[in-house]
Amino acid sequence: MELPRHTLIEPAPSGAAITGRERAGAALIVAGAFAVVLAWAPSRLFDLERYLVPKALALHVVALGLMGLGLVPLRRSAWGRTGLLLAAFVGWSALAVLLATNRWLALEGWGISFSAVVVFLAARALPARLRTTVLAGILGAAVVGASLGVAQAYGLEGAWLSDSRPPGGTFGNRNFLGHLSAIAAPALLMAALHARRRRSWTLALIGIAIVTDAVVLTRSRAAWLGGVAGVACALIGAWSARRWDRGSPVATLPARRIWTGAAVMAGAIALAVLVPNQLDWVTDTPYAATLENLAEYQEGSGAGRLVQYRTSLALVPGDPLFGVGPGNWFVHYPRVTKPGDPAYAGGDMIPTNPWPSSDWVAFLVERGALGALLLLLAGASAVADALRGPDERNDPPAAGAVAGLLAAALVCGTFDAVLLLAAPSLLVFAAVGLLSPAVEEHGLVQPPGIGARAAGLAVALTLVLYTGAHTTAVVLTAEGSGTAVLAGAARWAPGEHRLRLALAQRGRCADARAAGRLMPHHARVKRLLERCG
Repeated sequence: MELPRHTLIEPAPSGAAITGRERAGAALIVAGAFAVVLAWAPSRLFDLERYLVPKALALHVVALGLMGLGLVPLRRSAWGRTGLLLAAFVGWSALAVLLATNRWLALEGWGISFSAVVVFLAARALPARLRTTVLAGILGAAVVGASLGVAQAYGLEGAWLSDSRPPGGTFGNRNFLGHLSAIAAPALLMAALHARRRRSWTLALIGIAIVTDAVVLTRSRAAWLGGVAGVACALIGAWSARRWDRGSPVATLPARRIWTGAAVMAGAIALAVLVPNQLDWVTDTPYAATLENLAEYQEGSGAGRLVQYRTSLALVPGDPLFGVGPGNWFVHYPRVTKPGDPAYAGGDMIPTNPWPSSDWVAFLVERGALGALLLLLAGASAVADALRGPDERNDPPAAGAVAGLLAAALVCGTFDAVLLLAAPSLLVFAAVGLLSPAVEEHGLVQPPGIGARAAGLAVALTLVLYTGAHTTAVVLTAEGSGTAVLAGAARWAPGEHRLRLALAQRGRCADARAAGRLMPHHARVKRLLERCG
């Protein structure tokens, strides 16, 4: 079975009957996309975690559901080249988890990769007739998330909207909103340019306008660069894959559609720049300042990123094979930082971000060179599959969307955390799975043993239970930050270092020792341990 032509545009012709399990899996992926966009939890202690942890829970629930429905192919012959590379990446990362200093953080970081790959395999195994609907739902979720961020910029308020670095919408940070919007833009553009129905064309154009507006309003340089790269690669990818018959009604793309798409994006940019909003920027010309400093690396945040990258790479020689473990950059960065490092605030209780300002620095440091290489090769394989397709019969809109999605994710991830997080991971892995040709199996194929399915279910269930407990701990802190509240939350999330450190500062030496095991290289923890003797 292969991905038919114009799958991005309209459902495939009728064929084999779609089963109830397949319909349930399709609905689960769409529901999961909306959940990772909208999920949040109230908290007076946690800032980013009140968004990121519930979103991770939503991703793991989707993976568990897909495993339970039996929609994830467990035969290696059904994975194809891209699936095998992704499975190798997850397996290699699992070994890094076992060797990590802080296995709680390692489990969280690895879990995002595991569940995202599960979603990719299940999405690619869906019948072709369901793929268009599921992809539309995923892109619709991204547009809803962008809409909330845009509305916040113009005055929308709510406890569920991030008040830290707005417009973060339901993502906790304006950069995260910008990344997701930039990644969704190429697929929306392909849908608009190649739509056969006026309704599809109109909805795609509206989506493009909203995500473009969101990207501009966030002033995220990574999103600006990623959006440009994604749109450019989408157009190049679609052009490269064109092998339509001359008689095809969409063999030649009408110039008016290209100009209409360009005009919609230009209009959205103009609205974002010219229409007054309620964002509190420190300069009178914020968007011009961001454009002027787009490639600045000699000062400001650009220079800080370079210092952080160079410093982080000093961790590689100590653990070149498996890295320091998923999520453990945060644990080990104090070992290599030097005075004056703008990425390290040594006087703060938590002196760094949870991850470096780059997916690829994180994967290299945390999972070793081979782990990072396997993920990059999987992305290249997905693009190659989309450009060629089985028997050289291609779907140019799908090829353009895959190339654009992955280019945007690659560029955004070069300067910020993207595939380390649940929401963009679900969008990227699900969309690429839906747009990739299904794997054809030949000859006698042995079904997987019951042990393989049980193991997959056990892992997915473990991630759901762990992340559910962590979410419960976050919610408990909505009651306040009293010692009893924090102690109760810590019982639900024993590996949450923020809770342990906050309790240790109140004289609880047992929590100081626990923090020491979780954060052995942090100066604040060492001082607390000295106080406890």
